[in-house]
Amino acid sequence: MAVYAFGSQVAGTADKHSDLDLAVLVPGYADVIDLWDISSDLAELLHCEVDLLDFRAASTVMQYQILTKGQRLYAVDQQVGSYEATLLSAMTTLNEARAELLADIKKDGSVYGR
Repeated sequence: MAVYAFGSQVAGTADKHSDLDLAVLVPGYADVIDLWDISSDLAELLHCEVDLLDFRAASTVMQYQILTKGQRLYAVDQQVGSYEATLLSAMTTLNEARAELLADIKKDGSVYGR
């Protein structure tokens, strides 16, 4: 299990209306109702809105953003490190697979072609 903070609070761009973005990594997938309940409880304790998401259910790109731009707040065991290493490897593979496509988009200035 692990908990990550990300978004404007971590980036230092939060204002008084900003929420707290958190992601949890649990064995398997987190129950949506449990996430909602925990988010509500945290919001009440912290006096701000809390967005809580299941790290594992997020896209590879979103997971990578959380891992590289966010902050791990808590981790229970070494399996978290293994999951993070696997994610970084998957992102490297994804970047290699889409490198030509991204280069074309940058060159053409369009996702859809001409």
